[in-house]
Amino acid sequence: MRTKDVGAAWENENRGTPWRGPLRQLAVAVLLVVSGCGIRPTDPIPGLEAPSGPVENISPALYWVAAGKVVAVNRPQGSLSGYDVVALLAQGPTNAEQSLGLSTEVPFDAAPATVDRVAGGLDVNLSTDVSLLSRTAVQQIVCTLLGIQAVGTVNLRGGGHSLESQKCA
Repeated sequence: MRTKDVGAAWENENRGTPWRGPLRQLAVAVLLVVSGCGIRPTDPIPGLEAPSGPVENISPALYWVAAGKVVAVNRPQGSLSGYDVVALLAQGPTNAEQSLGLSTEVPFDAAPATVDRVAGGLDVNLSTDVSLLSRTAVQQIVCTLLGIQAVGTVNLRGGGHSLESQKCA
């Protein structure tokens, strides 16, 4: 037996057989159909401006009041999302945080709240009249939200009033 014959026999008997004949033709036909499925390239579709910072901070801070000023206090990693911020601020600091002289000015009836991302930042709808919030309460909410999602400004709405384009000062 010649070397060429041995190689051909090996290929036909052991490894090349499935990809010869009708099966190979079917595989090629499927590839051609799938690759020509009719999707054509298009121009980019315009949308909102890309975020400039992280979408969500996994090591968040809540802003509490200490000696009349708003201060950041870190919370354990992953314990906070944009939707429960107002409820946490309204509940007030933990006992350990209170022992450090921290408090809140966010009223208990501010929660529940909804937080929606919009082109210029965040829209926050509170369950209370935002015109009755102290400047410190506004800063607690705004600074905490922008610490989690650095997206621009915060619009606070509730009770038929709104406070537009708030920033953390």
